Amino acid sequence: MAALSGRQIAWGVLAQAWVDTSYDATELAAFRAQLAATGLSRRELKRIAYREVCGAFALFTLAVYASAGMALPDWFYPEEDAQQQVAAWLARPRLLSLLNPFWWLGYLLAIDLMRSTLHTVLSPDTPPS
Repeated sequence: MAALSGRQIAWGVLAQAWVDTSYDATELAAFRAQLAATGLSRRELKRIAYREVCGAFALFTLAVYASAGMALPDWFYPEEDAQQQVAAWLARPRLLSLLNPFWWLGYLLAIDLMRSTLHTVLSPDTPPS
């Protein structure tokens, strides 16, 4: 099995920020350590979070909202599954998503979910919520 790139590791970790809104200090420290090990800048991590992870999970986010959260198993999304989902979405022609109004709605909802925890995950000074 090939080693994961920094970007792939970021996909898995940032998907956890998209999934849940509360982590304890130990979990946040582990996320920060994994993200720091990627060597990616904070700006690049935000770009990956908002453009790639939120884009890949847009329709799933819409399903979560439509089902009042019942579509999300135990508020955890396995990192390997997240990495595969983002890679698959990025491999598709972007136009397929951009022309889909349901994707846009889900994308905006995904950004809202991500925004609520991304700052906490990326900032070591921020206490857990």
